[in-house]
Amino acid sequence: MRSDIPIGAETLGRIREALAGRGLELCHAGWVPGARKGKLTLTIDREGGVNLDDCETASRLADEILDAGEEIPGAYLLEVESPGLDRPLWTLDDCRRFAGNRVRVAMNVPVDGARRLKGLLEAVEGESLIVMDEDRKRRYTVRFGDVKVVRLIPEF
Repeated sequence: MRSDIPIGAETLGRIREALAGRGLELCHAGWVPGARKGKLTLTIDREGGVNLDDCETASRLADEILDAGEEIPGAYLLEVESPGLDRPLWTLDDCRRFAGNRVRVAMNVPVDGARRLKGLLEAVEGESLIVMDEDRKRRYTVRFGDVKVVRLIPEF
């Protein structure tokens, strides 16, 4: 979870628990400040994917918890979304969960001259991703701390 959101870990924990009680997982929380109101985005998932009803349920549950906590000063917009087919992998645990899938990796720091990789996420070893790049036909070890974003490549 991102630390720049204006709600505490305890509140996020309550939201996570409420969603888990409905079979939903809180994958990510993000905050975009605004001149008049900010936007809190909660990304949820469930086995088999989420639907509109899941998003509505999550929004209602999160709203109740957020209204009771009064941590966000002023007006804000709450948005609940699915991670999508090309979901970002925000944590090392996400990467472990989706090892064996094809991914796109954008890096802040080049690894052996490459800033972008596309290929199989073979494994997570310690704090690093092992990616077999399909264009360069070679294996890269990328420190997760040097990663800008990792996204799944949808398979149809």
